[in-house]
Amino acid sequence: MVSDARQSTRLSGLPAAPGVAVAPAWRYVDDAARPHGPSMEPSGDPRTALEESGREAARQLDVLAERLREAGRADEAEILGAQALMATDQTLIGAAVDRVRAGQDLRAAIVAAAAASAETIAAVDDPLLAARAADVRDVGARIARILSGSALDLPTVPSIAVASDLPPSVTAEVPKGRLVGIALEGGSPTAHAAILARGLGIPAVVGVAGLIGALEHELAAGGAPFEVALDGDRGEVVLRPGADVRVELATRAAAALLRRNRAAPLRGRPGATADGEPVALLANIGTPDEADRALASGAEGVGLFRTEFLFMGRHAAPSEEAQVEAYRAVFEVFGSERQVVVRLADIGGDKAIPYLDLPAEANPFLGVRAIRIARRSPELLLTQLRAISRAGALAGVQPHVMAPMIATHEDVALFLALRDEAQASLAAESLPHAPRLVCGIMIEVPSAVFLARELAREVEFFSIGTNDLTQYLFAADRTNPELTRYHDALHPAVLRAIAEIVAAAHASAIPVAVCGELAGDPAGALVLVGLGVDELSADAGSLDDVRFALAGVTRSELDELARSGLAAGDAATVRRLAGEVCERALARAAVTEAPG
Repeated sequence: MVSDARQSTRLSGLPAAPGVAVAPAWRYVDDAARPHGPSMEPSGDPRTALEESGREAARQLDVLAERLREAGRADEAEILGAQALMATDQTLIGAAVDRVRAGQDLRAAIVAAAAASAETIAAVDDPLLAARAADVRDVGARIARILSGSALDLPTVPSIAVASDLPPSVTAEVPKGRLVGIALEGGSPTAHAAILARGLGIPAVVGVAGLIGALEHELAAGGAPFEVALDGDRGEVVLRPGADVRVELATRAAAALLRRNRAAPLRGRPGATADGEPVALLANIGTPDEADRALASGAEGVGLFRTEFLFMGRHAAPSEEAQVEAYRAVFEVFGSERQVVVRLADIGGDKAIPYLDLPAEANPFLGVRAIRIARRSPELLLTQLRAISRAGALAGVQPHVMAPMIATHEDVALFLALRDEAQASLAAESLPHAPRLVCGIMIEVPSAVFLARELAREVEFFSIGTNDLTQYLFAADRTNPELTRYHDALHPAVLRAIAEIVAAAHASAIPVAVCGELAGDPAGALVLVGLGVDELSADAGSLDDVRFALAGVTRSELDELARSGLAAGDAATVRRLAGEVCERALARAAVTEAPG
């Protein structure tokens, strides 16, 4: 242990993987920020050099993927398998070749080409897909290292990785037992580094503003390496933790372990409050590969199946047959007793989809995207609806479909017309298809909030996207770190919008779900249920804690929490109130659900 009398520095971020760790910091610097030394000019054809290095990168990634597979970590292996394909992608190689011919050296060219591609992906208005930007940068950095013959500087003792972002293959290369936690200034809970951390069973905190600057300041002031403490449950990082911080973290770790041990037996039960009011707990997934993990985590179904993965990184739209197989795979995992809600592709001007031939837009997040694409290219969503219906028939389930970015009655009419056309065309072709598609809409645009009572009479369910609803209510880009103070979905303004949506849905006797990140936060989930939300859909890894919190609170307590939240003046007050109720609920559930 490194002793240091200097005062601790406490920083806050987003919890990404549960647990607590205290260990020396291992500072990872990515290749884009690392000096490469003398310029590396190609001795021959630059394309040949880049392609050969790309093939070697793919080979290394395949080896790492196989190592993970042998360790029983198939989901993480898939991440590196996908990166291996990126390493030989001719679009990436071609972009690097163009940069070399414009005067850049080989290493700088591949790093810059990967960074440009990552910047495009990072702009995607979907946290799951935007998180893939780190994967592209990782591939570029690996090819650059191969070109220069350099190697990663890996930790020699059990350490906590501290970085702006930590590429997934770097995480996989660290020797077993040497990585005990991850703290990132960037990233998100859906980033692959966070997924790998959860697979390793180590804590992770992401989005820690000022982390790198604070670390470098401490190193400059104190000289010798020092320890870092990490709380993956609360999203806290402490530089140079003192004895008081260590005791605090050890106490929290013991309580969290006890809570998880007691929550695990509830996994097979439907979500419900202490007095028996049901609350469906569903999972958000982004690919068919995530369906098995979601089911194993106790998900009662899928409340948000993002389908953008099928449309990204391609030169042509996916075929109807390919889509049928992807949707069928998820339907079959959950069977006819558990609903799967498929969101129509939320793609548009903010994403690199060359086959759509969409014009550049000054503000693509408010542009031609999602349902709006159908006005110029109806065949895209029409084919998707046909595939969903066919997959439902093959799997023997009734599909639920929802359209994102609904703003008007005309948008709903377009969605339902496409559904009817898809069903009619399948019948005309005598193709097996679901007798009916259960159709709902996402409420994430302020106009839809004000139209909710009329819209509820036209569809069969609502799903609230709290991330986008918050962004649009406050006119604050949620990718802009300077506007973080506007991004809290527990602000009373957002809660009042949710209350109106719930009232509108229930007046027409249709259910309302929340599929934003707030649904996976136990305290936030209690507020949502208090507001009358019927279903919560979140990352599968958060469902145990949400189920456990619900088991320790009554309907009347949630009603009072909702009233207090709606009357509050700011998000901080709501978070404090919700946190207090949540702590009491967890403590009560721990006693109620204790064995014997």
